[in-house]
Amino acid sequence: MNIYLASDKPVEEWASFLIETVQMLEKRKVRCVAVVALLRQETEKDDQAIIGYHNMALEDKEEVISLVKRDVIRKIVRENLEEWLKELEGDG
Repeated sequence: MNIYLASDKPVEEWASFLIETVQMLEKRKVRCVAVVALLRQETEKDDQAIIGYHNMALEDKEEVISLVKRDVIRKIVRENLEEWLKELEGDG
């Protein structure tokens, strides 16, 4: 089972989201961690994000990519399911 964390708080409140996340992680057996922060604007070095890894092998990073993609697909389905069902009912 995967656990997804999300926050609708304004960007300025990201620190409290991270604190809550760390507190939740401390109660679990974590084997590795990835952190990705998209920057509001590119820096002088054209950085678009800050990405950090702790104890992550290449295979772990590939697993993370797969999990994020799955989460995106689920969100797309949830946001469009009602419309798709209406279309299917119209075809029948």
